Formats: sequence, structure tokens, C-alpha cells
Amino acid sequence: MLPRILYLLVLVFLTHTGASFGQQPAQPQPDSAELEELIRRASLSVNEYKARFKDLTVDEEQKIEEYDGEGKLKRQRRIVSELVIYQSQLDASLAAEYRNVREVDGKAIAKREERLVNLFGRLGKADSVKKELDRISRESRRYDLETSLYNQTLDQGLPLGERVRASFRFTSAGRERINGREVVVVQYQQVAQSPEITFKVSLPPVLKGAEPLFRGRLWVDAETAQLWREEREWTLRLPSLASPLVFMRFEFDYAASRFGILTPQRIVVSTYNRGRTGADKQPELLLSGKVVFEYGGFRRFDVNAPDASLNPPAKS
Repeated sequence: MLPRILYLLVLVFLTHTGASFGQQPAQPQPDSAELEELIRRASLSVNEYKARFKDLTVDEEQKIEEYDGEGKLKRQRRIVSELVIYQSQLDASLAAEYRNVREVDGKAIAKREERLVNLFGRLGKADSVKKELDRISRESRRYDLETSLYNQTLDQGLPLGERVRASFRFTSAGRERINGREVVVVQYQQVAQSPEITFKVSLPPVLKGAEPLFRGRLWVDAETAQLWREEREWTLRLPSLASPLVFMRFEFDYAASRFGILTPQRIVVSTYNRGRTGADKQPELLLSGKVVFEYGGFRRFDVNAPDASLNPPAKS
């Protein structure tokens, strides 16, 4: 039996499912030049998403499930929050998720407004971006279980970053329709390590030396090059294994908004860090945790609005 794998951190330095999907009739596939141009445009759309996806708020429901070594559900939690995409007061180029938790497992959270005022007071006194964002993170995750995910709404289009794109191979995988829009399905595979993608993970001896690589698919709007969906897998590869092991799987679904970008509708993250030796004597990774985030319609977060549900002190 493999010991449980403890993952510490994944750093990527670039810093209700309502979508309808349908297969398209046979369409001409983009040639290499057309695919390259589509990827370039999709990269620009991700940059635009990151630039516009700030100072927004939305109702969020988070469902956490954790499983034991036999694959049985061990515990679960439901967290309802007002999610704010908080823009740093010390560095306007940085943003983070702030969760003003309203309800945990059906029980209302008391003294929310007091905590909110106290938090924004402490943020105003932070003398570094790290302290500022650490305080946001700690407050946002205080009701999470052992399986805890953060900043997933900010993590769009990993392989499309300008400084990592050369580390990925892209291929066309057909056309579909999502919510009436024609999309090109692009498959991707990381083929080289990049200094911009850093992994820190503790592995058991049988997996020592495993190479971490990403793979997945993008659903790219044929006209606007915006992302309607992404599936991403973080895999571990060893020469002794016939196929890579999936360590984490991410699913991102987006919806139209009034902000000129597609905004998150549903995010699912599954973690496979319970190990065992299979019948063929090869290592296997089993599901250990699953987190599902679901979002309503995003709104502009305005501290001066009379109907604002959150009322932090205005920036000085």
C-alpha cells in the first residue's frame, strides 16, 4: 500500500451547469497556421479576462467531499458565500478571492459584518502585498476541510500564457456548439518543463522522480476566441508506467456576462492523492477529495452602492 501523497503547493507563475453542448456536423479542421492564430487570440482573451475579472461579486455555493482509503465518502461540507474578487490595495495588478461566508452546512454564520469590518481594517494596515493577501486567504478558507481550493476563478487557460505556451503542444479535436456558439475544441499536452510552472510535491519512494505534466482540452469560441470550457489534468509520468497517473483534475465552465468576458459558472476540482498498489503491482491513485463551486450572476462590487451586501471601508 502506498502512503498517502501530501501535496504542498502548486505555483503557476504568470503570475449549476447550465451550458448546452452539442456535436457539430463535420467541419473543416483548422490547419496548423489557423490553429496557431486561434491559440494566439485565445491567449489574448485570457489576458483580457484577467484584466477585467476584478472588483466583482457573486453568490457562491461550495460543496466539499472527502473520501477514505476504500473510496467511501468520509465527510462533506456545504459552504454558501458572497464571493468578492478582491483587488489588492497595494498592487492593482493582483487579485484574490475573498469569501464572506454566510452559511455552513445549513447554519447561518453569526457576526459576519463585524468580521468583515475587522478584516478590512487589518487589510488597510498591511505593509506588504503578501500580508494583505495572506489575510484574505486565511479568512476565506476558515471553514474549509482538509481538501481546500483557492483562487480557482482566477486560474483560466493555464497553457495559453505567453511565457509557457512553448512548453505545450496543441492539436485540433473537432468542433462543437455551446449555448448556441460554435467552438473549436483544442487538445493540449505539456511536452517540456517550464520555469514558470513550479511544482512542490511530496511523493512516496515508488513515485520518486515522476515528471509532473499538464494535459487537457480547451473549448474556444470560433469567433471571439474566449474560453467556454476547460478540462485540465495534472499528471505524474514515470517510464515504468504504461500511462500517466492523474493527480488532480480541473473542470471549468463559463457563461456569458455583461462585463465583456465569460465568467465562471461551475468549477470542479478532483484530487487523487490516495495511493495503492493495483493487481498488476503498479501504483494507482484514488480519489481523495472533490470540490464543486457553483456561481450565480456576477455583479460589480461597489462599496458605495446602497444595495451592496458587503460594506468594507472605502480605500483611502
